[in-house]
Amino acid sequence: MLQQLAKSITPVVALLWNEKELVDELTELGFEVHLFPPFKLSARYSSHRNKINLWYKKFRIKTPSFKIQESYLASNNANAKRKLVRTLRTFYYEARFAVQPTYANKLIGQEETLVQTEPAFRSFSEWLGTLNVDGLFSVTPFLGEVDLVARILQQQHKPVIASIHSFDNVTKRGWQSVVSDHYIVWNKYNKEELERIHPSITNKNRITIAGAPQFDFHFNKDFIWSGNEWRTRLNIPAGKKVILYAGGPVALLPDEPQYLLALKQAYDQKILPADSVVLFRCHPLDRVERWKEYVGESENIIYDSAPNGKERLDYVNVHNDDIRKLVSTLKHCSVHVNVVSTMAVDGSVFNKPQIGPYYDEVNAGNESLFRKMYQQEHYIPILKSGVLNLAHTKKHFIELVNNCLQRPDDYNTNCSKCVAEIITYADGQSANRAVNAIENFFTA
Repeated sequence: MLQQLAKSITPVVALLWNEKELVDELTELGFEVHLFPPFKLSARYSSHRNKINLWYKKFRIKTPSFKIQESYLASNNANAKRKLVRTLRTFYYEARFAVQPTYANKLIGQEETLVQTEPAFRSFSEWLGTLNVDGLFSVTPFLGEVDLVARILQQQHKPVIASIHSFDNVTKRGWQSVVSDHYIVWNKYNKEELERIHPSITNKNRITIAGAPQFDFHFNKDFIWSGNEWRTRLNIPAGKKVILYAGGPVALLPDEPQYLLALKQAYDQKILPADSVVLFRCHPLDRVERWKEYVGESENIIYDSAPNGKERLDYVNVHNDDIRKLVSTLKHCSVHVNVVSTMAVDGSVFNKPQIGPYYDEVNAGNESLFRKMYQQEHYIPILKSGVLNLAHTKKHFIELVNNCLQRPDDYNTNCSKCVAEIITYADGQSANRAVNAIENFFTA
């Protein structure tokens, strides 16, 4: 996208972390690269912003997703005192927002003054002055650093455009001080969510539905290894069907390894066929060691890791072969297991049966809270598409895996519907649509 944009715009790339390989790669392509200044906010400001977040989640986004996730994660938190304090605090401020509608506006007005006393505001303003940019394009407008940049540029009457990186980001992120001048989104649901949250942009052609640019790789044959090369690179035995288990992030699904353990136990009991193996793909925001410690080694399980950063798990340069490994795995696996994950869409692109564990034996008393995770606003269109084969018990889970291995065509009939609902386009041209939207925005 950067190379395409460079034909009509001069991109200036700003990075949150200093990775020499990535900086060198971008520099060699002819791009100007800078690092964000240090970003730290005072406890006073952070506390004030947290209050605004409570209002934003309850009264502006108006989605059940926050409550669903918070209730589920709280059920896994053994610190009852901390949970009680958080609950009482939330109740107090939500009640105040309800009976005093002007309180939120008062807090936001105070925040506009308070943020300008922060050292980060001054350092970012000075830094942007040295860059001499004409506007901002970001795929992560919800990050504090990016929100601060957008605020400063808008104060200077410079345009801001945001491309929503993932379909859950509209309803799962906190308050942002800036409403972008234009948005690029995956689907009609994202458009409706933005218009609900920000009525000022409704019916003003400020939202472009472009699809999901990162899914373009899925439709590009140059990013698919042959079956033999894929098996060789990942040490997958020839002739064996592959059950892909795409793990979720530890922060959201702390007890998820139970499902991989269930597969291991099924192999040990010879319930799953000997001519199959599990390929476990660790989430980029997790470490594979957690899973190995819980599940253990097995001749029937192949552990694989996504790229991880050293400073932070998501501060990492993703290489072309990392993408090829993911796309090839989706192409050549036989069955795909994931829990409340975007990966259900990835697997659907390749018409693979999708299985979603829908039970919790580790915290059986909280199973209903876990099941509600599938009812988050962003995920409901996936559920309604019918693509997920939900496993209501461990026994049902193993039965579904066996059935999908034996009769995949009986379990993948809704894949194309899921793709259309979530990423809108299946032509591999979403990046081009996004680029066109950016060019039109900055050159109009």
